[in-house]
Amino acid sequence: MIQSAALEPGEKDDREAIEATSAAQADDQAAAFTQPEAVERRVWRNIFVVIALGLIAASSFAQWNFALGLAIGGALALLNFKWLHSSVKDILSAGASTAPPGTTMMFAARWLVVAIVIYGATLTGLVKPLAMLTGLFAPAIAVVIEAVYVTVKTLIHSGEDKK
Repeated sequence: MIQSAALEPGEKDDREAIEATSAAQADDQAAAFTQPEAVERRVWRNIFVVIALGLIAASSFAQWNFALGLAIGGALALLNFKWLHSSVKDILSAGASTAPPGTTMMFAARWLVVAIVIYGATLTGLVKPLAMLTGLFAPAIAVVIEAVYVTVKTLIHSGEDKK
C-alpha cells in the first residue's frame, strides 16, 4: 500500500513539532530561575552586593565609625544567614514531623551570639549601634531584590507566552 504524504489526524507537521519543542524549552528556562538552588545562590550574592554598596556609601558619606558598624552588622548578617540556612536545611532533611533535638537551642544561640557581638561592639564606643542594625538588614534587602527579580522575570516570560 502507498502511504500518502498527508498527515493522519493525530500527527503534527515539522513546524508544529518545532514550536512545541521551543515552548517546552521556554518553560524549562522559565522554571530554571525559580529553582531553590538558583534562588539561594542569587540571595547569597545579593547580600554581599548590598553590604558592599552600603560600605561604599557609608565610607563616602558617613563617618568611619558608621562604616565600621555597618561592616560588623553585615558580617553578623552573613553569619546569621548562613547559620539559619544550615539549621533549616537540617530540619527539612530530617523528614520527621517534629524538629530534631536542639533546634530551638540553635535558634536561640544564633541570636545570642549576634546580641553579644553587638553589645560588645557598642561598649567599645567605636561603632554606631544604628549602623550595626542597618547591616543586619542586608539579607532582608537581598530577599526584596530577589523578589523583584523573580516578579519581573515572570512577567516577561508570561508576556512571551501570549505572543
